[in-house]
Amino acid sequence: MTAASHDLIRRPIFFCAALFFWLGLATEVFAFTLPPVWRWSNPQPNGANIYGLQSASGTYVEAGERGQIFLSSDGQSWYPIDTGLTNSLRAVTFLGGRLVVTGENGAMLISDNFSTFYNVSQSTTDWLVGVAAASNLVVAVGDNAAIYTSTNAVVWTRQSVGFTTWLNGVAYGTNTFVSVGAAGFIATSANGTTWTIRTSGTTTNLNGVAWLGDRFLAVASGGKTFTSPNGVSWTAVTTGVTNDLYVATGTNNSRIAAGNLALLLQSSANYSNQLAATLAAPAPSWPYYAAAWNGSNYFVAGEAGMLASSYQTNATTYWNATTNSYWSWLWHVTHLGSNYIAVGNYGTILTSPNGVSWDAELPPTSATNAVLLGVGGTTNLLLITGSQGTVLWATNTFWWNAVSPVPTTNDLEGVWYDGTRYLLCGGNGTILASTTGTNWVARSTPTNAFLMSFAQTSNTLVVVGDSGVILTSQNSTNWTRQSSGTTNWLSQVRYLNGSLLAVGNNGTILTSTNGTNWSSVASGTTNWLNAVDYVNGAWFIAGNFGTMLISTNAVNWTNVGTLTKKSLYGLVIYNGQLVTVGVEGVIIRSQIIPATNAVNITEYSRKSGQNIFLFAGQTDQRFNLLSTNRLVTGTNSAWLNTARLEIYDSGGTLLYLDSASTNSSNLQFYRTVSTNH
Repeated sequence: MTAASHDLIRRPIFFCAALFFWLGLATEVFAFTLPPVWRWSNPQPNGANIYGLQSASGTYVEAGERGQIFLSSDGQSWYPIDTGLTNSLRAVTFLGGRLVVTGENGAMLISDNFSTFYNVSQSTTDWLVGVAAASNLVVAVGDNAAIYTSTNAVVWTRQSVGFTTWLNGVAYGTNTFVSVGAAGFIATSANGTTWTIRTSGTTTNLNGVAWLGDRFLAVASGGKTFTSPNGVSWTAVTTGVTNDLYVATGTNNSRIAAGNLALLLQSSANYSNQLAATLAAPAPSWPYYAAAWNGSNYFVAGEAGMLASSYQTNATTYWNATTNSYWSWLWHVTHLGSNYIAVGNYGTILTSPNGVSWDAELPPTSATNAVLLGVGGTTNLLLITGSQGTVLWATNTFWWNAVSPVPTTNDLEGVWYDGTRYLLCGGNGTILASTTGTNWVARSTPTNAFLMSFAQTSNTLVVVGDSGVILTSQNSTNWTRQSSGTTNWLSQVRYLNGSLLAVGNNGTILTSTNGTNWSSVASGTTNWLNAVDYVNGAWFIAGNFGTMLISTNAVNWTNVGTLTKKSLYGLVIYNGQLVTVGVEGVIIRSQIIPATNAVNITEYSRKSGQNIFLFAGQTDQRFNLLSTNRLVTGTNSAWLNTARLEIYDSGGTLLYLDSASTNSSNLQFYRTVSTNH
């Protein structure tokens, strides 16, 4: 790292508790941040599949796919933890005050303060999908009868057991550990070392187990549940549903079981369906994989980060999703004028001024059920294309009109403006041209393949599509087919940094300098590649299963992945920020070129032994807070790193509380230094 500027404010800002505080700032500049630091924009609070959820001592913890952990002090506002893992995290518990998280391929993380996490992963490919703790022993279970025990969650021992069944969950109660697994398997242990197989009375897969204060509750596929006061004798309890159940939690007088489009509450003899539309405030109908009870409210989480919580009024249970999010699949994203625009299923149009917070725009009535596939145009005329010839136009991002009658019944996807006219492409070799965006004329093409995307060099238009089709034109009217050397579907073509680059099925990457001669480049993946962009010496390609390829020469590619394994269909980079969209409304972002503007300390106060800072900068900006009690001319040796921080708020502000120093110095100076790590 090299310092770019250091601007120390030269005046006292305030006086507090006999200390003068001078507020300063500095910024360090980096060409780009690799690998990218990803953050969720949609769904909110995150879009990760959540498999573990716990509440203890006023802290809520979510654990999910791609090594993601999220923390909250109220169950409503969440912030991410960078764990350094990409393993799927599956289970959460507390050993005293120590947080323990387990998951894919023996993944294990522990933390005593929720800010510093230690990786104590085990050398195994077995997934550890369940974890539970007594006061002085923690047990993790998983694939191939894997059972690990520890007294401190740091040093673990794999136990040798007399069975090989895959285990799906474990719970602790009444001085007994109970583990459940495939084909109705149940085993119990008093010490985590010696296990006794019990009779469950079922051959159905048992997916999870919980201790409810007076009984164990095991949940299973097909909507089945089983209870036991001691883990030895088990009784089947009818739920009234046939959905697979994955998780349970609660107390001796109230409990829930949740699973695939299922959420059941039992506070008396029978379960009640908490998804029923007849309820005053039902929970969202969703796949739920995790649940927690905080002593008064239930929390359930699952697919694509869905999080719902309960509350009671006059003995009636109500549910609400913690945030408003958008769940439609998104197929394309671009930046025009001052806004990002993403489009998708069910006429979804989302816009954002910053890539962080997104709003839904109202499509015309005729397009509410359309699959919107492409978006583009100019700042003066925005165009959206979609299924069965849907074409929408607007002169702003919030007032959309439909072209009627539709210019074709073929699906349309690609949108382009060649400097004179607007162009659309789509199914059955369709290319349409218009100077107004409302009256369209079909062009003759030498193919009936689905055409996906346009690009333009200084003198050549290029369009790509199904079966490796590549067409070129010098006037947008006459199109010539070129040899691509592949029959793979080509999803997108872009003209970036002086070269054409096309991406597609089976990890296809093609490059060309003129649109006529194309060369294949090894991508290192067979995943479908969907979209490509370039910034400041680096190319980025988004694809299926969370693929994100990066190259600094367009030849050698590295798959760095993202926050999710959901497929990504659209990608755009604007002002150094990468935004990519895809399945289940996924919108994730990364500030590839770090913000160079200063992070300002706009307000400060001291209260109850804490320093309270209000910072103002840019969302996703990382910075260090430095402090010193003396200023030394010409050196930074006196500055100490007080905290590493990141601005998460979409408004670019951060409220930070820090324990006040007991240093007796009369002066204390602070400044910020932007960083990329």
